[in-house]
Amino acid sequence: MNPSRPLLVVSLPARTVAEARTEISEARAAGGDVAELRVDRMAPREIGRLHELFPSPLPLMATLRSRDEGGEGPDDGEHRILLLREIARHPFRWIDAERRRDFPAAESLSRPGVTDLVVSTHFPDEASGSEWGTLLREPTPPGAILKVVGPSSVGHLFREVIPSFPPVEERAFVAHSTGASGPLLRAWSRRFGFPFVFASLPDRASGSGPRAVEPSQIPVDRLKPFLEAGGSSPIFAVVGHPVAHSRSPAIFSGWMREDGRAGLYLALDFGSDEEFTQCVPALTEGGFRGLSVTHPFKAVALELADEVGPGATACGVANTLSLAADGVSAENTDLVAILRRFEELRRSGVWDGASVGVVGAGGAARATLAAARTLGVDAFVWARRSSASESLAREFGASSVESTDGVRPTLVVHATPVGRASETSTSRPDLGWLRSGVHVVDWVYAPDDPVVRVTAERVGSSYEDGTRLLTYQAAASYGLWWGAEPSAERVESVFRSFP
Repeated sequence: MNPSRPLLVVSLPARTVAEARTEISEARAAGGDVAELRVDRMAPREIGRLHELFPSPLPLMATLRSRDEGGEGPDDGEHRILLLREIARHPFRWIDAERRRDFPAAESLSRPGVTDLVVSTHFPDEASGSEWGTLLREPTPPGAILKVVGPSSVGHLFREVIPSFPPVEERAFVAHSTGASGPLLRAWSRRFGFPFVFASLPDRASGSGPRAVEPSQIPVDRLKPFLEAGGSSPIFAVVGHPVAHSRSPAIFSGWMREDGRAGLYLALDFGSDEEFTQCVPALTEGGFRGLSVTHPFKAVALELADEVGPGATACGVANTLSLAADGVSAENTDLVAILRRFEELRRSGVWDGASVGVVGAGGAARATLAAARTLGVDAFVWARRSSASESLAREFGASSVESTDGVRPTLVVHATPVGRASETSTSRPDLGWLRSGVHVVDWVYAPDDPVVRVTAERVGSSYEDGTRLLTYQAAASYGLWWGAEPSAERVESVFRSFP
């Protein structure tokens, strides 16, 4: 272990001692320094079996999080201290106890150098900078580590939370945010001198579900090489609203690992255009070198740019930002992706290359229409608002339609967010262009609501989701940031990973 970086504490999702034993070994193999056992997630019969965890391949931290502070354990102080004393009978290296409920009684659990304490507070709601600052300066027992956690937007983190931190040389503490800004303080744990950073187990194979106890935790196998490499390794992120569904962190992280690169790729959720634009300078100062921009920020991303590439110019929006001290460069690799897919569909005979119908009026629709214009393909566009489709048609030399009746494009591209669980619109897109023998390309990948696929299958259309488009645009962005795209074989491996 590099002593200049924080200890990597891997939070275990285990609910049984048997699961915990397996996960501790996995955490160690992935590079973890400590395994955190969430005792509050365990049934009483499992707490009676804690002795079976020892000897352990990793030092263990036992955490008893109350319901009031976001866990599943008791809130009652007397009940809690009885459980903590039971935990302290075992050789845990650290015990995480709550300041408000467990002290000063919990001080008796400490055996300095054998069992030390973590004194924690979890804000239930977004707290002010003064509240963070007060807690971060509270006294703690000798040898104890102070830990404060709370939800925060990215903007609030920069305005309120980070300015409240005591100087690194003043005291040792851990501050983690949850929610939209959650990955940031974990990525910057070395910068702020945190003694610990809480991470998750490595991701499982695609489709088998998340493993993080807290959704904003970063997998330990991604975080370790980044922290080991020191302060000069670049950070990247996908930004949008929402982004929890994004596969980009897994894709980019896999390519960086295969190339032996120590960069880190996160997912950041911004609540508004204003928050996004205001935070970009702070991200740049904090080591970010690239942003993959998704819905709904592709238009404002272009406005941020000091330099605009040809793809972004052609589309009128940007999905890729490169950040540097001397400015922001914008490009649109969605255009690269859809051009590549159009050519593949033509070569394979799936599409005759004559015409395309585009459903939607956002950034993905713009890239699709720009590709059609580049290839000289007749394009038709339908959107819920006729004014939007008419504006796009004028801009890209396409034809606007109020209904999908009357024209019969030979390829259909669905370019709205419909299919995402977060899409709240009660209005479905007009999919009347779908018919037997027509192929449909859906920009939405792994849709939560398969309305487009189901409609296609019902009328005899063939269908593909947006996984291939996502991967093609990611490969092009990767090439912009690292100087070379991943090989065709490695791009294809992504399709096998995300069936």
